[in-house]
Amino acid sequence: MRLRLLLPLLVLVLPLTPVPAAQAAGPTGDPSTWSDRHLAAQLVLAGYDMSRTDDALPWVREGLGGVVLFGAPPADLAARMTRLRAAGTVVPIVSSDEEGGRVQRLRAVLGALPSAEEMGRSRTPAQVRALAVSYGAKMARLGVDVDLAPVTDLGVRGFYVEQTDRAFSADPARVAAYAGAWQAGLRASRVAPVAKHWPGHGQATNTHDAPATTPPLSTLEQRDLLPFRDLFAAGVPAVMVGHLQVPGLTESGLPATLSPNAYRYLRGKAGPARLLMTDSLSMGAISEGLRLTPAQAAVKALSAGADVVLVDPGPGPGGVVDAVSAAVRDGRYPRAAAVASVQRVLALKRTTNAPLPMSSLAPAGGTTGASLTPTLSGVVRDRVGGALTAHLLLRTAGSPTWNVANGARVTATSGARVAYRVATGALRPATAYEWSARACNAAGLCAPAGPVLRFTTRAG
Repeated sequence: MRLRLLLPLLVLVLPLTPVPAAQAAGPTGDPSTWSDRHLAAQLVLAGYDMSRTDDALPWVREGLGGVVLFGAPPADLAARMTRLRAAGTVVPIVSSDEEGGRVQRLRAVLGALPSAEEMGRSRTPAQVRALAVSYGAKMARLGVDVDLAPVTDLGVRGFYVEQTDRAFSADPARVAAYAGAWQAGLRASRVAPVAKHWPGHGQATNTHDAPATTPPLSTLEQRDLLPFRDLFAAGVPAVMVGHLQVPGLTESGLPATLSPNAYRYLRGKAGPARLLMTDSLSMGAISEGLRLTPAQAAVKALSAGADVVLVDPGPGPGGVVDAVSAAVRDGRYPRAAAVASVQRVLALKRTTNAPLPMSSLAPAGGTTGASLTPTLSGVVRDRVGGALTAHLLLRTAGSPTWNVANGARVTATSGARVAYRVATGALRPATAYEWSARACNAAGLCAPAGPVLRFTTRAG
């Protein structure tokens, strides 16, 4: 509901009083104040087998950016996701490859999806969007808030993506329409989509095994890059970069995931706010083709311009976090770049995570003898951090409408107490009133509606 500010009735009381935060090992507040290690951890998405996600809990407490789900889902997956999401001071991304067809990790718990190729052949974009809305809602209920899809590559006959039924079409316009429908449906259900694998895997070999080379940039600009362009225009919040060497774009011997030239080009097309993530740095294109460990590749990718690095299940994210933290500390990866990337990670999280209900509301329900100009206040809280806008409603008790104030807004950071003072003359003596408040984040997601609290003003 859109709320209208009535300035004659409500006056903001300044200054806002911060509420002391509990001591915690994880990061809190403005990312520019975080430790190098907390910054580094927030830029890592670490793979975990779904039967071992509790192994990630200590890392989430330390600020791990998120997890990628692998393996078969156990019966208690929902409970595991609840524990995981509640573990840290900053809520983690929980992501999964939910493309459909043979790449659908949550099939056993959420039901089967047709492959992208089948969707592109047998359904309309409107039907694909509706399917994504439904499937995204089930993902969100499970606690999975990022889909590493849609595949935005072209399905070029005889090449890896087409052979695995992972592309909607060979035609750029059809890919744009269907991938656009999938991402729009997910976003409608508060699941963040990721367009992949930029700059286009359609005419490349399987990078799980070895490096791959695409046609030159001039060719990609006429075909493969067109669907990505359209998804950027449609607002897809994130894009995954593939391990693809591109003549005319990437430096000699470097895939796009590690290429400063590629990230400069992509940032120019994607804009300053979109999240740029790597494909898994545990894949053969990196480990066999370049003889790099995930930790070594992570430093190169982030220094080149990536915002987030992905690693497959293995020994855990410790080595990657250590390496990135050291690179921030010694200047190989500028701290300002790390802070900017963390801000993009948090912005993505705000699109899928609403603030918490406001707490410590005053005056509390049942208060009697309240002032005729009471201060209505509460603490705003969000496990992503950043600015929140508190909304307040006030009415005479029993009124069917918010007849005293139908809306007031003030912005504060998570953990702060916000306060409104009701203006002189707005309330009557010895009269019962009701009020409610809730907080919304910068992405427009709001906490559940707060309780309606009743207070009575003093007589005369």
